[in-house]
Amino acid sequence: MAKKCKCKWPGNIVSVKPDGVNELDPCVYETKEIHRNVTVEINQCKVCGNIEIVWHRQDDTEDEIIEELEEEPDEN
Repeated sequence: MAKKCKCKWPGNIVSVKPDGVNELDPCVYETKEIHRNVTVEINQCKVCGNIEIVWHRQDDTEDEIIEELEEEPDEN
């Protein structure tokens, strides 16, 4: 399978900000996995404000694999 590129808005639109501040993601998501009993960290850069979400397994983590994930696309 050819590697896909990250989704982009049609018509050369660079970004869409419905509230004038936060950029809307052009991707259409579907649930592939659910993980229960995990620790979630939400980290924010002190300089630029970029947000990253990280999760860690616990001893009692439960996994529900609905469908195997495909390879993640390039950022281009």
